[in-house]
Amino acid sequence: MEEGTIPSEVQAYHRDGFARLREQWDHYNQLLDDVSGNCIPFPSYEFHSFQTGDYTIIHKKLGIALPEAPTGGKDERLLKLLGSTDAIRDELICMPHHIGYKHGYRGIGWEFFHSKASPVIEIVSMHGSAESLEASPGYLHTMGPRSALNTMQGGLSLGHRFGVVGSSDHHNASPGSYGCGRTGLWSTDRSRDAIWAGLTNKQTLALTGDPMELMIFLNDMPMGSGYDFTGDGTVPLDAYVAGYTVLDRIEILKNNKVIHRVHPCDHHQPTQQVTRGFLDFAFGWGEKHSTCQWEATITIEKGIIHSTAKRLRGEDIVDPLDTSTSGRVLPHFTHSGNTVSLQVTTRGNPTATTDTTQGFALEIEGSEQSIIHLHAKGIWQDTLHQIEVSYPLSSLTGMSQVTYLNGFVSPAVSISQFHPIEQCMGEVHIEVDAMPDDVFYARVFTNHGDCAWSSPCWVR
Repeated sequence: MEEGTIPSEVQAYHRDGFARLREQWDHYNQLLDDVSGNCIPFPSYEFHSFQTGDYTIIHKKLGIALPEAPTGGKDERLLKLLGSTDAIRDELICMPHHIGYKHGYRGIGWEFFHSKASPVIEIVSMHGSAESLEASPGYLHTMGPRSALNTMQGGLSLGHRFGVVGSSDHHNASPGSYGCGRTGLWSTDRSRDAIWAGLTNKQTLALTGDPMELMIFLNDMPMGSGYDFTGDGTVPLDAYVAGYTVLDRIEILKNNKVIHRVHPCDHHQPTQQVTRGFLDFAFGWGEKHSTCQWEATITIEKGIIHSTAKRLRGEDIVDPLDTSTSGRVLPHFTHSGNTVSLQVTTRGNPTATTDTTQGFALEIEGSEQSIIHLHAKGIWQDTLHQIEVSYPLSSLTGMSQVTYLNGFVSPAVSISQFHPIEQCMGEVHIEVDAMPDDVFYARVFTNHGDCAWSSPCWVR
């Protein structure tokens, strides 16, 4: 990092961190190799730069080496990578990270951006969303607010072409922490080659929370691609969305302006018939900062659990120099047949606008005979308490249920109303005027406040 006006304690923090990374790199590679039978990890590290903005370097293959340490003078390792890398050829992606900060303050420097080196850019993370100047969540980190052209829309307006992704960047080592940012992508199968192709082909999504499915086609060309203008300026645009909760709206943008908006839930009125849909479960609340150790099991009788979406949060640390005040407890979530189980520690919300609850969503299929059984144990204030309740699925149509662990201001469990699957899906089929250099993308908002952004399509 260039020094300049960086406070001395921040300089020292980063130097110590970089040295620790280098010392632990072999161990890190071994850990990735150890877990590669259960998941598909891609090794990465980060360059900090006031000049170019920060970049995360992602490698396709395991066992890669760190760049050699700088030997003195100006550190031009990142500049050389950006100028010479072809992500497909070199199996290495230079991903711009938290792009929205002011240029010169670790926000992106678009003049150094190269699409071959950077097929995707990060537009949402723990730092906030940089889709646009008005996007939510905002930038609230110690590094400052969003700035001018340093957004997704700013880069598109300059003629840059890229896909979009999200990352957690969670400073308490909780990748995938709910609400901090994540990536979705389309691939032909669950393999290293297919996932890498999804990234380099820009067939990606940036998400704040739940894993939504989103795809757009412009003149039958999928997101992340362009088509050659043929002289016919009117072409079809199609979008498809599926989520784990009610969709508030789907928006189609052309050249950064909304040209079409639809509210899927307006077209599907609730009925008394329970078939297929979603339930949300949340654990937490109680006195400020008080902890509760939960063990919970949910079973559906005379019904089916088709899929689950975890909504698990790490302990948020905004300033990297802060340290955690509590012991680290990893949540454990399992799904087997018609039963899910969760072991997790929650803490009372520190402010009335800071959500520290833990939970999940279930995609279920049932009928009026279906029953939801909840059994939960919670150790709160050094005392074991238990909850055992059952609710007919039909009673959750238009109605939620709340159960307290031990009376007023004790931790609680919330079971949402049943959301029919029709309210959680949507399609858009429109004709659009499309001329050379036009850019289109979709964004989706749920009733929970979660957002998803598609990578763009464009006209060559």
